Parts: sequence; structure tokens; C-alpha cells
Amino acid sequence: MSFFESLKAVAAQAVELVQNNPQVVSGIQKIIEENGGVSGIVQKFKDKGFAEAASSWVGTGENVNISAAEVLKVLGSDSVQELAKKVGLDSEATAGLIGNLLPMVIDKLSPDGKEPGGDITSQLSSLASLFTK
Repeated sequence: MSFFESLKAVAAQAVELVQNNPQVVSGIQKIIEENGGVSGIVQKFKDKGFAEAASSWVGTGENVNISAAEVLKVLGSDSVQELAKKVGLDSEATAGLIGNLLPMVIDKLSPDGKEPGGDITSQLSSLASLFTK
């Protein structure tokens, strides 16, 4: 299986998981809101040493992915465990899911390469519809 096919399979699994557990989207929304919105969470990743990855999510190029361990380092285990309980996964799997979805969510919320202003909640709600169709 090529790298592209593997990536496609992971993305398909993530979308299926989100469709079966809409709490994932609301959980990521809560994480973004609790960390000061898009600019706040991007800054938090930059402050913890992941400036290249975080900048790529807002920028117009390829998104740099982050690992489950990196998610746990930046967000802390409490945030991840809270979402893990809601979706019925362990913390490591949930951190991996956040690591796969957060770059996509931030990217979609910043389509012009700029951090969004305005109502993040409505933007996230419309973004959630991409996963639940």
C-alpha cells in the first residue's frame, strides 16, 4: 500500500469515526474555544515547539500533521481524556484523532491563510456538516 493510499485510509477512518461519534466535532470545538479560538490554539502549539506545524494549518500550503504524543504535550491529558470519555476511545487513540483532525479543522477555518475573526462557533458548526453528510 502506497503512502497516499495509507493516508486516504486513515482519513476515511477518521471521517467514519466522526460520523458515528458527532461528539468528536463538538469536542474539538470545545478544545479550540477553551484555548482562545483558532489564534489561541495555534499560539499554544507554537509556544510548545510546534511552530512549523501550527503555521502550516493556517497557511495555504500542505498541513503538517502532529502525533498523539505531541497533542498530549500541548493540550494536556485532561482535555484529551475528557473527549476520550465522550467518544468511547482511550486517551492515546483520541489524541491521535485530534492530531489528524485539528490540522484539517484549523485549515478549513482559515481558508485565505489568515486566522478567522468573528463567530468561531458558527464556523465550526458549518465545518461539522462536512463530516456528517
